[in-house]
Amino acid sequence: MRLCIFGTGAVGGHLAARFISAAKDEVSVIARGAQLQAIRTNGITLQYGDTVFTGHPAHATDDPDELTPQDVIIVTLKAQAIPTVVESIEKLLSPTGVVIFAINGIPWWWNFGLPVDQKPLPLLDPDASLWTRLRKRTLGCVIYSPNEVTRPGVVLGAPGDRWMIGEPDGSETQRLSDVIALFERANIKGIATCDIRKEVWKKLVINAGLNPLAALTRLPTAQMTSNESVRQQMKDVMREVLEIAAASGTDLRDTTDLDEMVAPKKRPGSLRASMLQDVLAGRSLEIEAIIGQVVEFAHELKVPAPKCELLLGLTRGLDQSLHAV
Repeated sequence: MRLCIFGTGAVGGHLAARFISAAKDEVSVIARGAQLQAIRTNGITLQYGDTVFTGHPAHATDDPDELTPQDVIIVTLKAQAIPTVVESIEKLLSPTGVVIFAINGIPWWWNFGLPVDQKPLPLLDPDASLWTRLRKRTLGCVIYSPNEVTRPGVVLGAPGDRWMIGEPDGSETQRLSDVIALFERANIKGIATCDIRKEVWKKLVINAGLNPLAALTRLPTAQMTSNESVRQQMKDVMREVLEIAAASGTDLRDTTDLDEMVAPKKRPGSLRASMLQDVLAGRSLEIEAIIGQVVEFAHELKVPAPKCELLLGLTRGLDQSLHAV
């Protein structure tokens, strides 16, 4: 099977290293800058607990047009970057190919397969190009895998990762089975789910409480969860997200232990949250998928969300400051 990792940063680098090391499928990567140069010279390396995965991809490029059509594309770009590469993704897919969006937050395809008006989310897909071109060729993916690029070509990841993958309409399909088999061949814990939106909400409770506050405080996760004041703010945001999820049809309130979720012991060795990594690197922030669309849902459902609204305003301002001239 021909597999392309589209966006080989921290998460994409993790996956690339493991798929390449397994040597079961042809793996190509799309990267840029120093990361691409390092991969071309030294390959990609994942430090994964006491294990090191390393190897060279079949192809490493910053130009998708250089690759042959791919059976599976795993997109690990930030959500805000995806609309800019729609055409490249579509052209890169083989006639029966499938694209997996391994991203944080509410995905652009959210309404597809739901009993609602079949229309895109303008905040995440401004010109509807993703919806128009790729909605029928897409699988959703929720990531549980903290990673950080420690130097070009080298990723530090934490064992215990899992990758929840599902069809937007909740169906069981051959292409979903094929993707799970792809993960299994590389000994990666890919798990098929018939309710990918429930998995999105479960992860989003964590992300919405963690990422914006990490960006604003600039604290690594272990230090955030060791600070009582920050922990309380995290829980307040998480409670609002739980209420919004319940109003949208996914009630996780009785099965979510917020005290446990933000306990210092929960992530004693974890890394810096992805939004904090972006702040420190001066990159644009994944605001709209993680908190912006959540606030939009709150407004539509008439659910009070003052903490989320405050975080949204502050992180938008922070993002603006990162790109101020």
